[in-house]
Amino acid sequence: MIHIYGDSHAKNNFKNLNLPHRDLHQNSITMFRIGRDNCIMNFNNREHDQNSIICLVYGEVDCRCHIQRQINLGRNEDEVIYEVVDNYFKTIQNNVIIYKKIIVVGVIPPTRQSDYENLYGPILHEFPFIGNDEERARYTMKVNKRIEENCMNCNYLYFNPFYYYMRKDGTLKYELSDRCVHLGDNSFFLEQFNKIICSTS
Repeated sequence: MIHIYGDSHAKNNFKNLNLPHRDLHQNSITMFRIGRDNCIMNFNNREHDQNSIICLVYGEVDCRCHIQRQINLGRNEDEVIYEVVDNYFKTIQNNVIIYKKIIVVGVIPPTRQSDYENLYGPILHEFPFIGNDEERARYTMKVNKRIEENCMNCNYLYFNPFYYYMRKDGTLKYELSDRCVHLGDNSFFLEQFNKIICSTS
Protein backbone atom coordinates (compact mmCIF):
# COMPACT_ATOMS: atom_id res chain seq x y z
CA MET A 1 0.00 0.00 0.00
CA ILE A 2 1.18 3.51 -0.86
CA HIS A 3 0.44 6.15 1.80
CA ILE A 4 0.54 9.67 0.33
CA TYR A 5 1.07 12.62 2.68
CA GLY A 6 1.36 16.22 1.60
CA ASP A 7 -0.37 19.45 0.73
CA SER A 8 -2.82 19.95 -2.15
CA HIS A 9 -0.10 18.92 -4.62
CA ALA A 10 -0.23 15.41 -3.21
CA LYS A 11 -3.85 15.20 -4.32
CA ASN A 12 -3.29 16.79 -7.74
CA ASN A 13 -0.05 15.01 -8.60
CA PHE A 14 -1.52 11.59 -7.84
CA LYS A 15 -5.07 11.97 -9.15
CA ASN A 16 -6.13 8.83 -11.08
CA LEU A 17 -3.28 6.76 -9.63
CA ASN A 18 -4.21 3.16 -10.40
CA LEU A 19 -2.08 1.57 -7.67
CA PRO A 20 -3.40 0.72 -4.20
CA HIS A 21 -2.99 3.89 -2.18
CA ARG A 22 -4.39 6.16 0.53
CA ASP A 23 -4.68 9.89 -0.06
CA LEU A 24 -3.84 11.49 3.30
CA HIS A 25 -3.10 15.01 2.11
CA GLN A 26 -4.13 18.20 3.86
CA ASN A 27 -4.27 21.48 1.98
CA SER A 28 -1.92 24.42 2.59
CA ILE A 29 0.57 22.66 4.88
CA THR A 30 4.13 23.93 4.46
CA MET A 31 7.38 22.03 4.63
CA PHE A 32 8.40 24.60 7.23
CA ARG A 33 5.46 23.62 9.46
CA ILE A 34 6.22 19.90 9.16
CA GLY A 35 9.78 20.56 10.32
CA ARG A 36 8.89 23.09 13.00
CA ASP A 37 6.22 20.94 14.63
CA ASN A 38 7.93 17.55 14.15
CA CYS A 39 4.58 16.30 12.89
CA ILE A 40 3.34 14.94 9.55
CA MET A 41 -0.33 15.76 9.16
CA ASN A 42 -2.69 12.72 9.27
CA PHE A 43 0.25 10.39 9.96
CA ASN A 44 -0.08 7.26 12.11
CA ASN A 45 2.59 4.55 12.25
CA ARG A 46 -0.02 2.00 13.34
CA GLU A 47 -1.50 2.20 9.84
CA HIS A 48 1.77 1.03 8.25
CA ASP A 49 3.57 -2.29 7.93
CA GLN A 50 6.76 -3.63 6.38
CA ASN A 51 5.24 -3.37 2.89
CA SER A 52 4.15 0.26 3.20
CA ILE A 53 5.49 2.83 0.77
CA ILE A 54 5.46 6.30 2.34
CA CYS A 55 5.27 9.18 -0.10
CA LEU A 56 5.66 12.81 0.99
CA VAL A 57 4.82 15.91 -1.07
CA TYR A 58 5.56 19.32 0.46
CA GLY A 59 7.34 22.54 -0.47
CA GLU A 60 5.45 24.49 -3.15
CA VAL A 61 3.97 26.92 -0.64
CA ASP A 62 7.41 27.43 0.92
CA CYS A 63 8.96 28.30 -2.44
CA ARG A 64 6.05 30.55 -3.37
CA CYS A 65 5.99 32.67 -0.22
CA HIS A 66 7.75 31.43 2.94
CA ILE A 67 11.36 31.62 1.76
CA GLN A 68 11.16 35.15 0.35
CA ARG A 69 9.26 36.31 3.43
CA GLN A 70 12.18 35.14 5.60
CA ILE A 71 14.70 36.79 3.29
CA ASN A 72 12.74 40.03 3.58
CA LEU A 73 13.32 39.80 7.34
CA GLY A 74 17.07 39.87 6.71
CA ARG A 75 17.90 36.17 6.65
CA ASN A 76 20.29 34.47 4.24
CA GLU A 77 18.63 32.62 1.35
CA ASP A 78 20.63 29.40 1.63
CA GLU A 79 20.33 29.38 5.42
CA VAL A 80 16.54 29.53 5.17
CA ILE A 81 16.39 26.79 2.53
CA TYR A 82 18.73 24.43 4.39
CA GLU A 83 16.85 24.96 7.64
CA VAL A 84 13.44 24.27 6.08
CA VAL A 85 14.53 21.14 4.20
CA ASP A 86 16.77 19.70 6.92
CA ASN A 87 14.12 20.09 9.62
CA TYR A 88 11.61 18.44 7.27
CA PHE A 89 13.88 15.43 6.97
CA LYS A 90 14.43 15.29 10.74
CA THR A 91 10.65 15.05 11.12
CA ILE A 92 10.51 12.20 8.59
CA GLN A 93 13.28 10.35 10.43
CA ASN A 94 11.68 10.97 13.83
CA ASN A 95 8.21 9.81 12.82
CA VAL A 96 8.35 7.24 10.02
CA ILE A 97 9.43 4.02 11.69
CA ILE A 98 7.73 1.16 9.85
CA TYR A 99 8.01 1.15 6.06
CA LYS A 100 9.31 -0.57 2.97
CA LYS A 101 10.36 2.59 1.16
CA ILE A 102 10.17 6.33 1.69
CA ILE A 103 9.68 8.44 -1.43
CA VAL A 104 10.16 12.20 -1.16
CA VAL A 105 8.67 14.08 -4.10
CA GLY A 106 10.46 17.20 -5.35
CA VAL A 107 8.78 20.59 -5.56
CA ILE A 108 6.76 21.48 -8.66
CA PRO A 109 8.03 24.44 -10.77
CA PRO A 110 6.54 27.75 -9.64
CA THR A 111 3.63 29.28 -11.50
CA ARG A 112 4.54 32.37 -13.51
CA GLN A 113 2.83 35.26 -11.75
CA SER A 114 1.47 36.71 -14.99
CA ASP A 115 -0.19 33.37 -15.83
CA TYR A 116 -2.05 33.51 -12.55
CA GLU A 117 -2.94 37.20 -12.70
CA ASN A 118 -4.18 36.99 -16.30
CA LEU A 119 -6.94 34.71 -15.01
CA TYR A 120 -7.55 35.91 -11.48
CA GLY A 121 -6.38 39.51 -11.37
CA PRO A 122 -3.71 41.14 -9.19
CA ILE A 123 -2.60 39.11 -6.19
CA LEU A 124 -3.99 41.12 -3.29
CA HIS A 125 -5.38 38.31 -1.16
CA GLU A 126 -4.51 35.33 1.03
CA PHE A 127 -2.90 33.33 -1.83
CA PRO A 128 0.48 35.08 -1.92
CA PHE A 129 3.27 35.12 -4.48
CA ILE A 130 6.28 36.60 -2.67
CA GLY A 131 9.36 37.08 -4.82
CA ASN A 132 9.49 37.39 -8.59
CA ASP A 133 9.40 34.46 -11.02
CA GLU A 134 13.19 34.19 -11.26
CA GLU A 135 13.60 34.16 -7.48
CA ARG A 136 10.90 31.56 -6.90
CA ALA A 137 12.34 29.36 -9.65
CA ARG A 138 15.75 29.61 -7.97
CA TYR A 139 14.33 28.72 -4.56
CA THR A 140 12.58 25.70 -6.06
CA MET A 141 15.80 24.52 -7.70
CA LYS A 142 17.75 24.92 -4.45
CA VAL A 143 15.08 23.23 -2.34
CA ASN A 144 15.00 20.29 -4.74
CA LYS A 145 18.77 20.00 -4.69
CA ARG A 146 18.75 19.89 -0.90
CA ILE A 147 15.91 17.34 -0.89
CA GLU A 148 17.93 15.16 -3.24
CA GLU A 149 21.04 15.42 -1.04
CA ASN A 150 19.07 14.49 2.07
CA CYS A 151 17.45 11.55 0.29
CA MET A 152 20.87 10.21 -0.60
CA ASN A 153 22.06 10.58 2.99
CA CYS A 154 18.93 8.91 4.43
CA ASN A 155 18.56 6.18 1.78
CA TYR A 156 15.20 7.56 0.69
CA LEU A 157 14.04 7.68 -2.91
CA TYR A 158 13.97 11.16 -4.47
CA PHE A 159 11.26 11.48 -7.12
CA ASN A 160 11.23 14.54 -9.36
CA PRO A 161 9.81 14.21 -12.88
CA PHE A 162 9.06 17.93 -13.06
CA TYR A 163 11.63 18.66 -15.78
CA TYR A 164 8.85 17.64 -18.15
CA TYR A 165 6.60 20.38 -16.77
CA MET A 166 9.19 23.16 -16.70
CA ARG A 167 9.71 26.09 -19.07
CA LYS A 168 13.20 27.30 -19.90
CA ASP A 169 12.86 30.02 -17.26
CA GLY A 170 12.09 27.41 -14.57
CA THR A 171 8.37 28.15 -14.29
CA LEU A 172 5.47 25.73 -14.71
CA LYS A 173 4.24 25.10 -18.26
CA TYR A 174 0.83 26.72 -18.32
CA GLU A 175 -0.66 24.20 -20.74
CA LEU A 176 0.14 21.33 -18.33
CA SER A 177 -1.10 23.14 -15.23
CA ASP A 178 -4.55 23.37 -13.66
CA ARG A 179 -4.46 27.14 -14.40
CA CYS A 180 -3.39 27.73 -10.84
CA VAL A 181 -0.29 26.29 -9.11
CA HIS A 182 -0.88 22.53 -9.56
CA LEU A 183 -0.45 19.97 -12.29
CA GLY A 184 -3.38 19.68 -14.63
CA ASP A 185 -2.19 16.94 -16.96
CA ASN A 186 -0.41 14.58 -14.57
CA SER A 187 -0.12 11.63 -16.97
CA PHE A 188 3.68 11.88 -17.27
CA PHE A 189 4.01 12.18 -13.48
CA LEU A 190 1.98 8.98 -13.00
CA GLU A 191 3.84 7.17 -15.76
CA GLN A 192 7.18 7.89 -14.10
CA PHE A 193 5.84 7.07 -10.65
CA ASN A 194 4.58 3.69 -11.81
CA LYS A 195 8.06 2.96 -13.15
CA ILE A 196 9.76 3.61 -9.83
CA ILE A 197 7.18 1.58 -7.93
CA CYS A 198 7.79 -1.34 -10.28
CA SER A 199 11.53 -0.98 -9.75
CA THR A 200 11.15 -1.15 -5.93
CA SER A 201 8.83 -4.19 -5.93
